Amino acid sequence: MSSRAEARSAEVEKRRPQSKHEKARPGDIRTRRSMRTFLVALLLAIAALTIPPATLSARVLEIADMARIVDLEEPAIASDGHRVALIAIRQDVQLATYVNSLEIVDVTTGATQTLIRGHDVSVPRWSPDGRLLAYLARPSEGAVQQAFLRAGDGTTQQLTHALGDVIDVAWSPDGGRIAFVATDQPANHLALAHHHDYFLAGNNDYTATALTPPAHLWVVSIRDRRAHRLTSGSWTIAPTDPGGIFSPQISWTRDGRSIALTRVATTFGGDDENSTLWQIGATGTGLHKLTTHANVELSPAYSPDGTRLAYWYPVDGNFLAENTVRVLTNGADSAFMPAFDRNVAGSLWFPDGRHMLVCASDRTQVVAWVVDAAGNRRPFPLGQLNIVCDPYSSSTFDAGIAASIAPNGGVAFLATDARHARELYYLAPAAREPRRVTHVNDFLASIAIGRMSAFDWQGPNGFLEDGVVTYPPSFDSIRAANPASKLPVVLLIHGGPGLSNALEFAFAQWPLAQMLASRGYIVFQPNYRGSDNLGNAYMLAIVGDTAEGPGNDVMAGLAALEKMPYVDGQRIAVSGWSYGGLLTTWLIGHYHMWRAAVSGAAVNDETEEYNLSISNVQNTYYLGTSPYVGDGARIYAEQSPITYYKDITTPTLIWGTTQDPVVPIPLSYALYHALTDNHVPVRFLVFPAATHGPSNPVQTADLTRFWLDWIDSHVR
Repeated sequence: MSSRAEARSAEVEKRRPQSKHEKARPGDIRTRRSMRTFLVALLLAIAALTIPPATLSARVLEIADMARIVDLEEPAIASDGHRVALIAIRQDVQLATYVNSLEIVDVTTGATQTLIRGHDVSVPRWSPDGRLLAYLARPSEGAVQQAFLRAGDGTTQQLTHALGDVIDVAWSPDGGRIAFVATDQPANHLALAHHHDYFLAGNNDYTATALTPPAHLWVVSIRDRRAHRLTSGSWTIAPTDPGGIFSPQISWTRDGRSIALTRVATTFGGDDENSTLWQIGATGTGLHKLTTHANVELSPAYSPDGTRLAYWYPVDGNFLAENTVRVLTNGADSAFMPAFDRNVAGSLWFPDGRHMLVCASDRTQVVAWVVDAAGNRRPFPLGQLNIVCDPYSSSTFDAGIAASIAPNGGVAFLATDARHARELYYLAPAAREPRRVTHVNDFLASIAIGRMSAFDWQGPNGFLEDGVVTYPPSFDSIRAANPASKLPVVLLIHGGPGLSNALEFAFAQWPLAQMLASRGYIVFQPNYRGSDNLGNAYMLAIVGDTAEGPGNDVMAGLAALEKMPYVDGQRIAVSGWSYGGLLTTWLIGHYHMWRAAVSGAAVNDETEEYNLSISNVQNTYYLGTSPYVGDGARIYAEQSPITYYKDITTPTLIWGTTQDPVVPIPLSYALYHALTDNHVPVRFLVFPAATHGPSNPVQTADLTRFWLDWIDSHVR
């Protein structure tokens, strides 16, 4: 019990009225005390037999706890099937930064060895024989990111000396070479040396201070360390994000003679759908296109036997549709799972070259399947776990599955559930259930965590919609003490829109729903049309209806939740970030029951999002036109929450970052001035960062505190 709970218990004891029959006689006091001591001891003994130890001493989650959560990324299993290299990301609050560590975990014993701490280490890749480990790191603070090799004896050598950051590496099948992708110097680097720093803008975001240089393919020999360049030009290999989950955009052929790659026509973010599959000889000759598609191809991956090339492609080539897996076999191009109606977020070949591990969101769980060449699939045995599987598939935002498959078929993967943060798990060949290997977040076992459950309702567009409800840790005891108790509700709306809520403890290291629940709120996380967990038709239902339709879905879910006897319909707050921020601003402009709102990095103005953001002109996929063509201005205005500012009365906390390229902060300034000028209670929290959200653990803690306190001050 925490000191606060102990103090509260003491106060209750002081206020308890004395019965008129309890007037003490001196001789009776010791007897009554002895009897009470015996009864208390008996009850505690019974409790110790029936209640898990963590429950007896549990306290609720606090903001300071978030800094202790370890994020795990990029597991890579060695050919022996026993060693897994991965990246552990810990938080340094004193220095306001994240610290990466390259660690080796024994899947049998769980023993962990830290090889490197710091240096932005990332992307571990074992050699085919498991004797060498390649990885990316910065030789010193601020230096260009390079590829390194670590041998079994602990010796480390720098493998590349690129002029720009190395962002991915891939071993040749014989282990004698490594292909790597490195960013070029700026094309105008000579002019920059003489201060001619202008550039010709295109479909880039407004924060750009220079054109993004392309990334190109190189090969380096392990024996003599000589590197030679394979590709060049103003086009780029699709970028990846070292340190986070992603699917590689290069793949060797089985004979080691060629490399498949994803080629993007320009480096402008608004053009990133123009990605296609190409192949080039390992000597730098014979670059040619592999398919007939014009765009939206990603993530080439040759099967271990070299007979098939898998890649990603959305349904019907629609940029907004579900991602699928296709396979090239002897020039024939076919769908790998033609009847599969979920948004594929990651895919890996099994060693036999006939099966793949595929992951996707399915209602309120992130699941995986083993799929054969005929498209038949069986569930990958996860139980209640959610495999870490990022669905945001485009050549600007990475996607993939946090898993690795050994030659013997054993699978190492990262997973979470409603109670636990990320950990490493291992499914041995022929095993029926995975085994947890790491325990980096075991401290959470001593903390009372809110129960999470799926919640369904009939949506206004005919779909059976769903979401996640998180209850306060004390919910059951409150209801037991007073069945008529009603608790306040906070809506927490996901971004994307092509994402979804699942029964997961935290988004990486940010358990925001649990933090809200720890303050005594029922937290409702609805999945609305455009989410990726109910099929392709549901994802595409947002096209041309980007605010009102999803808003109606959210309100239908809230109406269903309000029918529950424990919900206080008079105390409700709404909040969200990114697209969730858009829906938050929309909802407070159209409904007025809210006690408070938190609108973070919100797309308040679709026209300005078109003008300024990294995705800019891709808004035409959602709204069908440009705001500067035909009736586009009216369409964009109707779907922009800022248009309805005069109807907003809800006290609102706005937040954003100064150099956010995804949702530029001018869109938040517009909402701030609109509310201020109309005398609506508002605060505007701004973080100096160039990220789409808080950039370090201190900013995350500060934002969480503001978020919770704002809702407390208006809802409680």
